[in-house]
Amino acid sequence: MRDYSEEAKKLHRDGERCAAAVYKTFSDVNQNSDGVIPLPRSEEGKCGAVIAAEKLIREMQLGDVADFDAEFTKQYGSLKCAELIKQHGRRCNEFVGFAAGYVGSKVLA
Repeated sequence: MRDYSEEAKKLHRDGERCAAAVYKTFSDVNQNSDGVIPLPRSEEGKCGAVIAAEKLIREMQLGDVADFDAEFTKQYGSLKCAELIKQHGRRCNEFVGFAAGYVGSKVLA
């Protein structure tokens, strides 16, 4: 079974920004992609991994974005980049993995 979380984390470790790592992980399965990778913090200061996951959920019609937001917030306490870094330090690779893993679980369902 494909491990989307690990794929995204590897892209991130290899130098991709958080949003790009999540979004690019699904490039081969996202038939509705507009090809535009979202920018981190471009929507109300949200984490790039969050913005990318939300966009993928909408584009791929994988459910309600609010469900993802609730799960991410339950796990980490916020959706906003600055707050996440303040609360957890620079654990961005972990946020990338969570976001890609969530989207991946919907793709594989």
